[in-house]
Amino acid sequence: MKTFFFLWGATFIGWMASGCPAPIMPQESLGPSAPTPNSENAKEHSLDAGGVIRFATYNVALNRKKAGDLIAELKDEKASKISKIAQVIQVIEPDVILLNEVDYDEHGQAIKLLQQNYLGVSQGHTGNRTPAITYPHVYLGPVNTGLESPCDLNQDGKIALPDDGYGYGAFPGQYGMVLLSKYPIEKEQVRTFQNFLWRDMPDAKRPRNKDGSLFYPQESFAKLRLASKSVWDVPITIHGQTVHLICAHPTPPVFDGAEDRNGCRNHDEIRMVVDYAAGNADYIYDDKGVRGGLAANSRFVIVGDMNADPFDGDSLEGAAQWLTESAAINHTKVPSSRGATHAASRSGEKNQTQRGDPAHDTGDFNDQFSGNLRVDYCLPSRQLRIVDAGVFWPHLQESWYELNQASDHHLVWVDVEFP
Repeated sequence: MKTFFFLWGATFIGWMASGCPAPIMPQESLGPSAPTPNSENAKEHSLDAGGVIRFATYNVALNRKKAGDLIAELKDEKASKISKIAQVIQVIEPDVILLNEVDYDEHGQAIKLLQQNYLGVSQGHTGNRTPAITYPHVYLGPVNTGLESPCDLNQDGKIALPDDGYGYGAFPGQYGMVLLSKYPIEKEQVRTFQNFLWRDMPDAKRPRNKDGSLFYPQESFAKLRLASKSVWDVPITIHGQTVHLICAHPTPPVFDGAEDRNGCRNHDEIRMVVDYAAGNADYIYDDKGVRGGLAANSRFVIVGDMNADPFDGDSLEGAAQWLTESAAINHTKVPSSRGATHAASRSGEKNQTQRGDPAHDTGDFNDQFSGNLRVDYCLPSRQLRIVDAGVFWPHLQESWYELNQASDHHLVWVDVEFP
């Protein structure tokens, strides 16, 4: 039975589902929760020569109640939670990272301030400081959250934000996303899919009432966009090779009713991402009207908070499996941490009845309603060789433990070899 609850915080809490077979346990012993710049797992490469490239995704919960609030907060160089977020990124040192839940502003003021006042400044305290990090290449764009639709989507008799936006949000751009890169972004080749209509997905999972009738009237469903934020294909040039960063943040599959409209949407958002990357995409069109997905044998990395766990939570059966079972994706190493296992054993409640391997969890959620879950993904294409991967989730006796308070999500990283 679907779990219903109404907790609202920096991020949506307590999600996902799946009714799937027993989990596949990791084939290797768990590595450290996070490599430090001087550890044996630290990446070795330069921007001018081949080596290991670190990709990452991190839901940083930099969403605020009103437009402009985040910008005002980022002007204060001593906001403790933002400092912790910056330090997590400085510890892991990704070359390319997608940040989810960063409120969008048209001129990119928020991300400029984040780089200037936090990422670009050594964080931490004496004896535990991390070096500054800079990302000269940035991609951000508008999202569907907080854009009022012409439909009464929650069917309460009125059209109003946040519930009746094309994506849930109190103002345009809330819960946005931004991609940061040390390598050049081919901005002229970026494709976005903010306006793709849900109706245009073949065999879409349309929400239905208990009696089997369609929840959304035909005239409303015909106008609904599929992406709750957006989907981006951002090509990046690394050592003369192009790798496509497929960025997304599907809606959490809760906060609805028996019709499970958010669960259906989450499933189809994930399906669209994988269909696009895998080349099963004749039905997909971008915001310029160009149809189709990636060319065959394209290198890609899927990144984002997908709000779906392969074994536990409230997502539809099969939603996360688009990500974990696609033949187009390299599944040789699942990011993991000792800290996640330790946290699940200490927390109890829902965590004690889950079927998934707790080492793979990326979100530290409400123990009573959902437990900890694997919802954040960093998935290279099968052409890319994975050198290492992990989740930044230090356990109680490890360095950086206090940084677990930065967000209820944990940074996920994967090291990929580029010749």
